[in-house]
Amino acid sequence: MAFSWAGDLSGANPVVRRVQVAADCYQGQLLIWDLNAGGLVEPITVGGAGPDATSQVAGICSAVVTSPSYDSTYRGDKATYDVTQAALEANDPVGPTTVDMILVTPTTLIKAPIVRTTIGTSLLRQACTTGSNDGLTFIVPTIDTSVSDFSTAYCYDGANRGQYRKVTTGAVATQTFVIPFTYDIAVGDKFVVANVREGYAHIDFDSQFQGINGIDSLSSSWWAAYVHEINLEEAGKEYAVFQLSTRHLL
Repeated sequence: MAFSWAGDLSGANPVVRRVQVAADCYQGQLLIWDLNAGGLVEPITVGGAGPDATSQVAGICSAVVTSPSYDSTYRGDKATYDVTQAALEANDPVGPTTVDMILVTPTTLIKAPIVRTTIGTSLLRQACTTGSNDGLTFIVPTIDTSVSDFSTAYCYDGANRGQYRKVTTGAVATQTFVIPFTYDIAVGDKFVVANVREGYAHIDFDSQFQGINGIDSLSSSWWAAYVHEINLEEAGKEYAVFQLSTRHLL
């Protein structure tokens, strides 16, 4: 699973454009408009100084049109950026490399996997070693550091199974909340934590630009988004549905 179109708040259908690439691209990547190469779009980058102010998001690469070649690492077809006549003549169809791109607008909903740095690597899931009788904290063995006010904890095994809470004090082990989990947290209850939250969120992307990096520190660089849904229920299938802030769009 990579980035995909998840609907539109206006009820509009997806708008697909065929565009020339300005760098190697992969199916399922978010693309930005290129400003200084021969083509039109290239893969999105990690966020600039938060919120990113250097790139304009164009859309989602939904298909590779020209000479697609499957890549097992990216789990989708690759579009190779060609800049010689010989390469263009060898392409099928002949000419510059193009992809089909679903345009991202201010009302576009995007579905993204939440991963641990790279596609195919799941978030850590841990049983807590210290619980609480007020539901306001738990301690797990060392996990990836959560971010105060921009991370979410989910209980997938225990009395609070199915409940999500915003982490208000991030840490590598002790997770702290203002709104408690409804029931006491016992030793052995199991949780997963992701550095993304519902509503206004700071997010950044995985190393392949095909999903949200659920362990990014978000310390200085990030993209602004509105997250409509987070689902952390199943290992390897965690995802979020979000809109990008208009500050990142043309």
